[in-house]
Amino acid sequence: MPVIPDLPWTAKDIGPGPGVVYVTHLHLRRLRDVPAFLRTSRAIRTQTMASPGARSLLLRAQPLARRFTTVSWWDDEPSARAFVRTDPHRAAMKRWRPEMRYFSNRALPGTAGEVPTVTESVARAARGA
Repeated sequence: MPVIPDLPWTAKDIGPGPGVVYVTHLHLRRLRDVPAFLRTSRAIRTQTMASPGARSLLLRAQPLARRFTTVSWWDDEPSARAFVRTDPHRAAMKRWRPEMRYFSNRALPGTAGEVPTVTESVARAARGA
């Protein structure tokens, strides 16, 4: 159970085509890094929601456990790849990589005509679907 509320899933409209959903799990090595990581996460959230092709984003934070999950929904993979290669996300990946105990990222195809749910996306990623 999250210690702090999820930053909200913002998907409101289906958009063109099924899109692609990314589920990312991050686990920091040290508790002392959590405040700075959360500040970085806020900047990346702002970047995401202003990025072409971004449909929605959720951050689930369990700061005392040092665990974070993001679920993002994009029009297509090229939009998501362009976002990843742009600062502040690009700089954050470089900055935080050595501080991660664990990292995983899984792309899942969306379903045409449906808004994906966070619960189902996380479950699908866990199943490897």
